[in-house]
This record gives sequence, structure tokens and C-alpha cells, in this order.
Amino acid sequence: MWLSKSFPSLKPLGSYIKDLKERLEFFSEWVAGGVPECLWINKFFFTHGFLTGALQNYARKYSIAIDTLGYDFKVVHDVPDDGKGVAAPEDGIHVVGMFLEGCKWDPKERALGESDPKILYTRCPMVHFMPTLKKDINTANIYACPLFKTGDRKGVLMTTGHSTNYVLDVKLPSNMPSAYWTKRGVAMLCALMT
Repeated sequence: MWLSKSFPSLKPLGSYIKDLKERLEFFSEWVAGGVPECLWINKFFFTHGFLTGALQNYARKYSIAIDTLGYDFKVVHDVPDDGKGVAAPEDGIHVVGMFLEGCKWDPKERALGESDPKILYTRCPMVHFMPTLKKDINTANIYACPLFKTGDRKGVLMTTGHSTNYVLDVKLPSNMPSAYWTKRGVAMLCALMT
């Protein structure tokens, strides 16, 4: 019953309360200290609105029509999982708080790699979401990895036209064709079940 008034979650009540407290702390720190250098995408209730806001900031800064913009992505290497100590980018946002399901990030290859045995989920490294003209977005040697709020991988369309669960495709470098990862069901999640 309480989930009908909440952010999407598959967690049991104890883990849900812990997640809720972490969300409140994140926003309290934001209010007290200003916009953080690194943003936890898994803390937002309306993730689509947050991502659209970042595009709007870029569009206003450079006087570009927002409907000509999309996101290109760059994995930020050699930073801690929490993103501490990394300066905010000039344009776009640094994002953490995502998990890869069905593969892992290979830091040596700087591309998606096979999961380690018996490991289903791995933490995704920090990703720079870079507002870019849609015509200039890189499509070579990437896997358009779908990002979901929960592991359900399904959702309901809201009146805004957005899904209650699907967020967007994060384009990650890959040494394999996209079909390779699609057949394995590779996706990114904002929240695990525990």
C-alpha cells in the first residue's frame, strides 16, 4: 500500500527505509552545500525531469533549441565509486548510482566486458552525461544500454509520455556488436532489490 505513494522500489521495507534516508540525506546536503559535483541518479523520484533540466541548462547557456539536443556519454575513469573528489564538468553532469546487470565494466579495455562467474550485478563507474546535438552523438562501437529505475524492466506510460521505470539508453563503449549484449539481456539499474 505504501509503495503506491512512493518512488519505484522492489526492496523489502527495511531496505526501503534505508534507501529513503539516503535520499533525504543527499537532498539535505544539496540544499546546505549547493549543487554537488557528482549526482546520484538513483536518488531522484522523477529522473526524467532531472535529466531534462540538465539539458535545459545547457540549451539556455548556449542558446540552442532543446529539441535538437540529446545525451552522449563518457565513462569517467579512476574515480572512487561515490565520485568524491571529482570536479563538476563544465557542461553536463557526472552521474553515479547505477548498476550493470549481465556484464561488467572492464577498466583495462575501457569497454563492457563479460561478468565474473556468479556475479549478476556490478557497480557502474561514473558516467559523464554530455548534452550534445543529436546529429553529433557517437554511434560507433557502442551498446545502447537501457537504464531502468528497478529490475522489473517494465513500466506504465505516465501522462508526461515517460515510462514509470525506463529512463533512457546510456551509450557505453563496446568491443562487441550490440546484439551480443542484447542477447545477454544487459541493462543498467538505478536500484537493486536489496
